[in-house]
Amino acid sequence: MKTNKIPPTDFETVMPLLINAWRRFHKLSGPADALQTREFRSVVSAVQKLQKGLETGRDLSGQDYFSQPDLLGAYLLYQWPLHYQEGLSLINELPTVPGRVLDIGSGPGAFSFAALRQGAKEVIALDRSLPALQLAADVCGRYGYPLTIRKHDVRNPAFPVEGQFDLIIVGHCLEELFPDTQKDWFDAQKAWIHSLLERLTPQGYLLLVESSLLHSNRRLLTLRDHLVKDQVPVQAPCVWRGECPSLQAKNSPCYAQRELEKPYLVKEIQRAAQINLGSLKMTYVIFRSPQAHWPALPPKRLYRIISPPIETQTGKRFYLCGTDGKKNLGTHLTKHPQESRAFDYLKRGELISVEEALEKGNLFDIVLGTRMKIEAALNKPLPEEEIEDLPY
Repeated sequence: MKTNKIPPTDFETVMPLLINAWRRFHKLSGPADALQTREFRSVVSAVQKLQKGLETGRDLSGQDYFSQPDLLGAYLLYQWPLHYQEGLSLINELPTVPGRVLDIGSGPGAFSFAALRQGAKEVIALDRSLPALQLAADVCGRYGYPLTIRKHDVRNPAFPVEGQFDLIIVGHCLEELFPDTQKDWFDAQKAWIHSLLERLTPQGYLLLVESSLLHSNRRLLTLRDHLVKDQVPVQAPCVWRGECPSLQAKNSPCYAQRELEKPYLVKEIQRAAQINLGSLKMTYVIFRSPQAHWPALPPKRLYRIISPPIETQTGKRFYLCGTDGKKNLGTHLTKHPQESRAFDYLKRGELISVEEALEKGNLFDIVLGTRMKIEAALNKPLPEEEIEDLPY
């Protein structure tokens, strides 16, 4: 088992490494820990182009934008620190440290670096962009981490690597690999995902990460439903084993939210590019190997908090998704006793248990005698009674 503490980001060391890698990539000289004015403006312009192309306009969806040096460099200095933090958070939800990791569509290796920070012994990064892979190896190597890189068209599942993996990561690239403008894209994507599941150890995990945008969110949750129907168990965030309730509503995304640490350069890029982002927001699912069972959870009703606090006339409420479906949680109390005091501090993404609440349909309300407990805090593994990844 691993410790539950997330490794520090160490941005004091990491950001100068990224800046220097960016300089070497563009063959520029200058200070080791800051961009000059002209450089900064060019990066901001490229970041804006990336944001528009991947999020608002989606012009770059399905495109090899890492072949454009300005966009690859912009990713390294802005998206990389964000995706690195996502990786640290999500990999920390695994119950064990993954020994052997495959990062597919790695780009400059943000998730690879996160896996190495989490204690992975071997990480292999695959991408079709050799310059992106070389940047990944440069950053990891100068930090002191070994990273194996392989140039490969990752849509071809005949990967140039042998053996099985404890963790396979597909971070922010499913929509690029399988754009929904192509014929039969969903079936091709699903078959490709099943080929990845076959490369897992019996105790292995597949981590899929996409943005929190509604289109991306629904895409990944739809894939989740199809894989669950194919008997693929989920490690996180879902404890509900049925069809995703969020897909039953038209505009009801279910995504994760985590604290965002902003290095100075990231903060300045956001200010100049007018990007309003105060927290990490992403859609993710961690699947277990098809040879494994669903997590062995305690015999109680467990719920993942899937919304921020929602202010109503009767006070704040939260949406929950748990072992018995989607619920809405509030309170009848103005002051909570010790047994339900956790309500005052709930955060989106935490896993809780609720007992002896007042129930009316899908509504839960805390009353005197209600017991509430945080079963898994943010970034923590599920409270499994026993970790059994035995074949069926």
